[in-house]
Amino acid sequence: MLNVAINGATGRMGKELLSIIEEDNKYSLAFAKSQDVANGIINALPNNCIPDVVIDFSSPSSTLELLAWCVEQNVPLVIGTTGFNDEQLNVIQAASTHIPVLLSPNMSLSVNVLFKVSQLVARSLSDSEVEIIESHHRFKKDAPSGTAIRLGEVIANSRGDNFVDVAKFNRTGVENETRYAKEIGFSVIRGGDIIGKHTAMFLTAGEELSLTSEITDRKCFATGALKAAAFIVNKKYGLFNMDDVLGLKNI
Repeated sequence: MLNVAINGATGRMGKELLSIIEEDNKYSLAFAKSQDVANGIINALPNNCIPDVVIDFSSPSSTLELLAWCVEQNVPLVIGTTGFNDEQLNVIQAASTHIPVLLSPNMSLSVNVLFKVSQLVARSLSDSEVEIIESHHRFKKDAPSGTAIRLGEVIANSRGDNFVDVAKFNRTGVENETRYAKEIGFSVIRGGDIIGKHTAMFLTAGEELSLTSEITDRKCFATGALKAAAFIVNKKYGLFNMDDVLGLKNI
């Protein structure tokens, strides 16, 4: 039985995780914390509450407080939180030299296969123009989503390009400027109750190849996170992602 702790337990993903853990006897719950508890997040817990692994769906600041505790207690951490800046990512990278950390902007199995397939297509159709379209519910705060950014990054990296140099987030008000060949354009849709839909379009004159992952049940994220937790629980240290979990690393 995997003894799991949850940070961000009152959020959508936290509730899905709690539901699965309650129903599935493969898991037990060590503790559940709301991301609202920002100060001294779990430092006051007694030793018998130390979990096998922690799953975090909260906010960047809450994640970093949790990360420090995990390093202190030598507890593996699965991070599904998005919106980290470069400095925060460096902190996560440094912590992974002490404990196993799995960081993924999207825990969906289909989305992570989309990442890998998009890499392969980007290399094979190296002259194609790339556009990424992502759709989420009205309450989504970051735009483009962490998943869309990651999709753009893997496509750029597979072509040997620097993502920062080729990403195009805004075309509003730009006169007399057409897209350049390596540009990766982003379009964002926010509205309704869309759980998550991501499309990578590869366009050439006379041809279009579109790859889409559409999430219809939020539970798939929680299932993926628990699969990730089971993967890293016996690792000594290191920074992992869902490619490691799905065996896609060397494809």
